[in-house]
Amino acid sequence: MNKEEFELIRGHPLFQGLSDKQAEDAVKGASPREYPKGYMLFSRDDPMEYFYFIFGGWVKVFRESVDGNEAIIGVFTRGETIAEAIAFVGGDYPASAEIVEQARILPIQASTFVRYLKENPEVGLSMLATLSKRMHHLVGEIESLKTQTASQRVCQFLLKLCTVEEGATVVALPYDKSVISARLGIQPESLSRILARLRKLGVKTERGRVVISDVELLERFCAGEAEGPDLQQRA
Repeated sequence: MNKEEFELIRGHPLFQGLSDKQAEDAVKGASPREYPKGYMLFSRDDPMEYFYFIFGGWVKVFRESVDGNEAIIGVFTRGETIAEAIAFVGGDYPASAEIVEQARILPIQASTFVRYLKENPEVGLSMLATLSKRMHHLVGEIESLKTQTASQRVCQFLLKLCTVEEGATVVALPYDKSVISARLGIQPESLSRILARLRKLGVKTERGRVVISDVELLERFCAGEAEGPDLQQRA
């Protein structure tokens, strides 16, 4: 694990309330691994052994219905964790996780992590305090999501991929559009139509890349401060 990756861990809500030494000790013995596209991190009903910190790439978490269809619960990327809540309660994974774009991930052994917390209860209390604050923040995000149009949700997704806060930029769509659609709660055909209409905001799709001419304009649109396509339509 390099310095940049450790700083990414320190910025995650699970570790924000800890000192550098405490954060190091909490993940001691864990080593990052590279995973190819299509690799299954775990399957539903597998015994829970690890939770995962993502340094790069994309992972989808899903459940299969009795008719074989997938219900995507979430898609996760750099700086996010998967299955950390199950580490505290144990049992089996309630869903499956698959790499959808080549990823670099830190598998953290749940039993070692929980044992460290039991031996250092002050660390567990710090984590609990930080996660409680994070939960309040997430409630606000959910409320905001429910009031956004489909176009605003797509724009918000694109903004999270941006590495600049103003001016023009180019981002790569990280995985298949059907997975993006499921993440955003819209149909794949709706996503294609929205991307086409977003040309009015200077957004152009070119072979898996998205060219954004004005990041600030996109941000204002997401905040409802700029006119754009289907502003009054909810999805």
